[in-house]
Order: sequence, then structure tokens, then C-alpha cells
Amino acid sequence: MPPAEQPSPGAPLPFADGPHSKIFRFTYQGPPRPLRGYLLERYAYGRDARWRTSFYPRRIRRNGAAVDEHTVVAPGDRLAYLHLREEEPPPPTLAPPLYEDPWLLVLHKPDSLPVNPSGVYYFSSLALLAREVFGNAELTPVHRLDLETCGPLLFAKRKGDLPAFHKLFQHKTIRKSYRALVHGDFPPNLREISGKIVPHPSSRIATKLRLENGGPEHSLTRIHHVRHCPPFSHLELEPVTGKTNQLRVHLANLGTPIVGDKKYHPDEGVFLDWLAHRDFARLKAQLLLPRQALQCQALEFPHPFSGEQIRVEAPPGSWQAKLGELGEGA
Repeated sequence: MPPAEQPSPGAPLPFADGPHSKIFRFTYQGPPRPLRGYLLERYAYGRDARWRTSFYPRRIRRNGAAVDEHTVVAPGDRLAYLHLREEEPPPPTLAPPLYEDPWLLVLHKPDSLPVNPSGVYYFSSLALLAREVFGNAELTPVHRLDLETCGPLLFAKRKGDLPAFHKLFQHKTIRKSYRALVHGDFPPNLREISGKIVPHPSSRIATKLRLENGGPEHSLTRIHHVRHCPPFSHLELEPVTGKTNQLRVHLANLGTPIVGDKKYHPDEGVFLDWLAHRDFARLKAQLLLPRQALQCQALEFPHPFSGEQIRVEAPPGSWQAKLGELGEGA
């Protein structure tokens, strides 16, 4: 699909949604404070230094009016921020579908894109990018994978079919297999990890989770194969439940975190450094890999419309490519 025409340099910037811009609107609920400082905290994640000097005040409205360097935001103020497509990381070229029929499409999600719009990724999220590439405004992901996790992802071609696909997950009739490379010697005879996943109360990372005591009804992961290759272990996993960060939390809780996982690295300073600099070279000695070594390897499920048993696997060689040079010694 050819790229849409870009606005000419120096052209007035329209404060409107379009093929290259998106207005994010929300109502402020905190205490009164300088508006620019608040927006820097809210939107700086993933953006470069140039953005910090370019977005304000031109791309901000408070209660529908322009702002300046002295504007203060107060509870109840309606804020709008104009996000530009040109500031997003350039998306990769999507690979051909792994599977397609009249009801669904299965794509291999790259480990450089989120499934849904998030942070600096809006137009380059896989959900919106796939709609553009395949020319289908109804194309909708049925489930999700974390940003740095790659693997097969199901899309419904029509929104009206979503309930039928969601039942695959609700009734646990879809089986998901994952590969992971973790630090340390994973317990060779351990076959299940379960517990309650909750916010981490003492972490400096706001979104970090931890595992507490609880039965498999809260979260359950099955381990089907363990291969030790010191100082690592290769695992084949089946998440029976689908909690946020489930595999990452389960593995980190055992003291065998996934190689390259920034958020669940034993040293929280690694993740905080990444937030501040977005520079893998600074952290290569601790992370070893630029993206976490976790891949959805296969999905298997009964097709809710055709009745056929479907199995879709990640592309051959994708796991080895993810491990890069590290794979040679692991």
C-alpha cells in the first residue's frame, strides 16, 4: 500500500485528526500545576529530546483554547494533545499472513510493535497498521501480545464475529505455546506455576507486577520442556490463563527471568535507565538482547465457524533470529 501524501514543509499544522495526526483528548483530575510539566510526564515515554521542545504550546489545547508557557491546569480542565505520525518509530514491513480464510487473518506480530495503540505507537501499532495494509477498517485483533513478544496473532475480519472468537479464550479451547530463554537453571521437574498476579507494592516501576499465593484459577502456566544450556535455560510453555505479563511474572518469581526483559530484570535500575535513555548500548551487558527472549510459537484452536482444527506456527527461523548471536552459545 503506497504511503499517504505528507504535508509540505512549513505548511500550517491542522489541529485535527487525519492520516498523519491524531488528537488525544482527556479530562485532567489532579491538583493545579503547570501544564507543560504535567504533559512532559504524561507523554515523554518513548519520545526523543526534540519532541520536548516542539510539542508545546503549538499542539496543545485547554478547554478548546490555545495555551502558553504560563498556563496552569486545574481539575476538570479538558485537554487535547495533537500526536504526529512522523514522530513514531518507523514500522517494519508486515510479513504475509501466516493463515487466512473468510473469517480470520493470522499475522506474525513483530517484537517492535504493540498490538494496540500505546504511548508513542499509534499509527504504527499493529492493529491500525494491519487495517491500512489489508484495506479492512473492521480488522480487529482478538487477543494481545506484549510489545517485545513476537508470534502469531489472530485478527477477526468482521467486528460482528468477535464474540465467537473471544469464546475460544473464555472457554480455554485455544492452546498457546511459547518459547522462552531464561537466566539460570530452571527447576527441571517443575511442571506448573500458579498464583495471584498483583501490583508490586514496593517497586519503583509503576506497572510492575508480582506473584502471590493463590490457586490456578488466578493464573496458571504449564511447562512442557526444559533444556539447560548454562548460564541459560530454554523453555516451552503453555499459559492456560492469559493475565497481563503472566509468563514474565511467573518466570521472574522463580528467580529465572527472561533474558532481555527490562521490566522484570533483577536490577530495577535497568528499566529506569531504559525509560530515561532508550539506549540498548548502555544496557547490553545486563540485558544481552535488545528485546525479551519470548515468542508465541503456535496457536491451535477449533475454528468457530468452519469447525476445522486450526494450527498456526511462527515462521521458521524466527526464534533463532530473535536470539541473534546469543543463540549460537545458547
